[in-house]
Amino acid sequence: MNRTAVGAMGAIAVCALALTGCGATEAPVEASEGDGSGGEAITIVDARGEEVVLPDGPAETVVALEWNQAELVVTLGGELTGLSDVDGYTSWVGEAAPLPNEPTDVGVRSEPSIEAVSELEPDLIVGSMRSIPDEAMEQMERIAPVALFTGADAADPLGTVRSDFETMATLLGEEERGAEVLAEMDETLAANATRIEEAGLAGTPIVFASPYADGANVTIRMHGPGSSAQAVAAELGLTAAWDDDGDEGYGLSNTDLEGLTTLPDDTEFLYWDNADEEDVVETSLAGSAVWESLAFVEDGRVHPAAVGIWAYGGPESMMAWSDDIVRILGA
Repeated sequence: MNRTAVGAMGAIAVCALALTGCGATEAPVEASEGDGSGGEAITIVDARGEEVVLPDGPAETVVALEWNQAELVVTLGGELTGLSDVDGYTSWVGEAAPLPNEPTDVGVRSEPSIEAVSELEPDLIVGSMRSIPDEAMEQMERIAPVALFTGADAADPLGTVRSDFETMATLLGEEERGAEVLAEMDETLAANATRIEEAGLAGTPIVFASPYADGANVTIRMHGPGSSAQAVAAELGLTAAWDDDGDEGYGLSNTDLEGLTTLPDDTEFLYWDNADEEDVVETSLAGSAVWESLAFVEDGRVHPAAVGIWAYGGPESMMAWSDDIVRILGA
């Protein structure tokens, strides 16, 4: 997936606010006994408010239609049988949460192939609120139970990471492992916050940006205080250089070069880089009079970041992101 497609993903996410905002997950409850071929049934309520029932216990054959949920499965020790855009996952997520196997590619995210999913005969299909077009939902649910996740909520970004992960752990029967991972995330953020404090960097203004180019036009997606990326930075004791709240889901907003002039002079400007894509800062921003005049550019406080780390991911991505911040700032 190219950088323009990543940018388009954010735009789709903004359009999905009305859906994601009303979603919720609840703790699993006991349901009816299975049909005798598996374990005790599991029931959760997904982001749509729909009951999702696994009649024979924890899912073993899972298809993920979105990278966030794919990462959750991988982190919990699962091997996906199917995944949307496998190459894209490997490029954008795979450093933090590499795939342990080679799942079948089931198409483009938000436009999965019903035929490809059906051929895999999964016992669970997972994704976000925008993963399945409305007109395809009925067909998808004929294949297997479908659990859709909130994915992001700017009102409580890290709380959403936790609750989505706990729900996935329930579906996979990996509650104990899930609790261990969340405890590890808490410990990692606390340890990295200590490193930031001891390095005298607490309070440093930081921003995480994703510039992308469409011909000569450059748009810079800014991760505001409600994004999970900026929420991690806040946990480390850093402050948000970009204070626009952005959308209600992902905490994203867009700006142009002129918009960057509002950032504090001592901002640490981290931008999303990818080893398989062109560096938009180098190819489209460098040399611009406005860009070169920015104080943080003149002072060399511009850093490629989060290579192979999904900014909209789960606990594994959040831990990797916090480590990357510490590395970049030299704490």
